[in-house]
Amino acid sequence: MIRNTFQLIPGVGPSRERDLWGQGIRHWDHFPGDGGEIALSKRQDPGAREHLNRARQSLAAGDLGALAQALPQREHWRLYREFSEQAVFFDIETDGRQAMAPTAVSLFHARGFEVFLQGRNLDELPQALARFPMWVSFNGSVFDVPVLQAHFGELPRPALHLDLRFVCRRLGMRGGLKHLEEALGFGRPPHLKGVGGMDAVLLWRAWRDGKELAALRFLVEYNLYDSIQLRTLADRAFNHAAQSLGFAEHSMPVFERGDVLYDISRYLLSLGPGGGEAELIERLRTEIAP
Repeated sequence: MIRNTFQLIPGVGPSRERDLWGQGIRHWDHFPGDGGEIALSKRQDPGAREHLNRARQSLAAGDLGALAQALPQREHWRLYREFSEQAVFFDIETDGRQAMAPTAVSLFHARGFEVFLQGRNLDELPQALARFPMWVSFNGSVFDVPVLQAHFGELPRPALHLDLRFVCRRLGMRGGLKHLEEALGFGRPPHLKGVGGMDAVLLWRAWRDGKELAALRFLVEYNLYDSIQLRTLADRAFNHAAQSLGFAEHSMPVFERGDVLYDISRYLLSLGPGGGEAELIERLRTEIAP
């Protein structure tokens, strides 16, 4: 999709871009060369060709930052397919107190997943995030990143942060992450349905205060699903957006979490025994005050 956008040319917005597509100029390579037909205007076309040439060079160099700066933020989703292998999908849980200290953070990326826990390896998180030029979250620009910045003081900045809450909203896909998962047909396993952010706080407190391994295990599993499900949602949102613009041929394969379930199970078993999740949550909701 990035090679089909002309909104990196100053003065070209969605309407003028659609006009170009209507003229048959649907790809950078279709834009008329010097001396050819007029695409935008006699005055604008030379500058447009310069911007397209710079975009070609940036894409060839893998310079996500330059491309992100050239595009309006609302169009950053168009960069997703080209750079998805360099993306990290992340989510955080907090202790629920006023200061909102992070307790568990999971990262999912092309090489697998990583989990960072308060009191164990949380201090390694900024360095881990710095490896990825593209960050993908759900409401992370509003919640996750500010919480992490407040906690660490400094946090690396990605070349592009794709917040799927706002991408989905522009596509008419409203609601929280779990609502969208269900609506789009890739909901969570039965024992995770109905579990929310406040439950994550209770699980953390059960681990922190009582060292209940089952609570830590369940917290990590819940948090991991938040990150892993983002990959499927990002793929679905990209395809939906491409199809809505008439570029269905650029749809990408949709990630299926079954590819990583074995690794997740092995990791969770290393933390502690499983089973009895529903009973655990109900007990904590009763025993531990918010």
